Formats: sequence, structure tokens, C-alpha cells
Amino acid sequence: MPDTLTPEQRDAVETLALYTGDLGGSNHLQGTKPETVGFALADSPAGQAAWIYEKFQSKTDNHGLAEDALSIDDILDTISLYWFTNSAASSGRIYWENRSLTFAGPKVTLPVAVTVFPRDIPRVPRSWIEDTYSNLIHYGEADKGGHFATLEQPETLVSEIRTGLRTLRS
Repeated sequence: MPDTLTPEQRDAVETLALYTGDLGGSNHLQGTKPETVGFALADSPAGQAAWIYEKFQSKTDNHGLAEDALSIDDILDTISLYWFTNSAASSGRIYWENRSLTFAGPKVTLPVAVTVFPRDIPRVPRSWIEDTYSNLIHYGEADKGGHFATLEQPETLVSEIRTGLRTLRS
């Protein structure tokens, strides 16, 4: 890695390497063959549970186990929701539909509030966020949490949404 990178840029490169490497396998699979994995997950409750648990394991702010970040009830509720609604294939469809997008993405001029959670994957630097959202009305950094902030840190997320959108009140 070049020595000219700032610590923020170095963190972003390392996070993106994880996202496109070790942690990106399921994204690639769903982006290229969503029906294949969807049919397999719809056929096996154990397979569906393992698939979702692995996402919680690898993308939450935990100390080695998904249960460090999420309650067993939340984990089982989520797995059950996917299983009973048979939504494994349809939930992965967004990866296929957006397979040609890059991190460069479109520039957004609408008012945007962003909160970054420290263990989110991918975690992009503030400079990238500011470059993409020219009307950034709030930027927050949570103390803890990962990719599943709604389950991991619901109070922090609600507080950040309220803070971020408060400036839009007339």
C-alpha cells in the first residue's frame, strides 16, 4: 500500500479489500447467480440459517460470535422471517440488479444524512461521502455497530436519523 495514503484512506482500502475479497464472496455469488443460491437456500432450513448466521458473524461489531452483537432471539427471528416467507432468492436479487454499479456511483444533490458505524462493511471514508453527497446535512460516527445497525444499535440509529433530519424541519 502506498505510504502517501492518509490513515482514513488506508482504512478504506483495507475495508474495501475485505469487501471485495474475503467478505465479498456472497455478494459476487448473488450478483452473478442469484437464482442458484436462492433455490439452494429455499430448499434447506439449515442452509438458510447458516447463510444468515455467517452474515451476522462477519458483519456485526462482535468479539468472535454473532451473539456478542445480537440476541439469539433477533438472530432466530431474522432467519425465521426469511425461511417462512421463502425470500432468500428475492432478497439477493438487489445484488444482481446492481451488479454493474461501482463505488463511484452517481452524485447525489438531495439533502443527505449519513451515520457511519465502525464495523460496517464496506466502511468508506468521510471524504468519499462528502464527494458523493454535495448536500451532506449531517455526518455522524457511531461508537459501535456494524452492517446491521438496525438490529445492533437501534437507539443510536434512531437518534442519528432524528439528528440528521432535524435540519429539514421548517
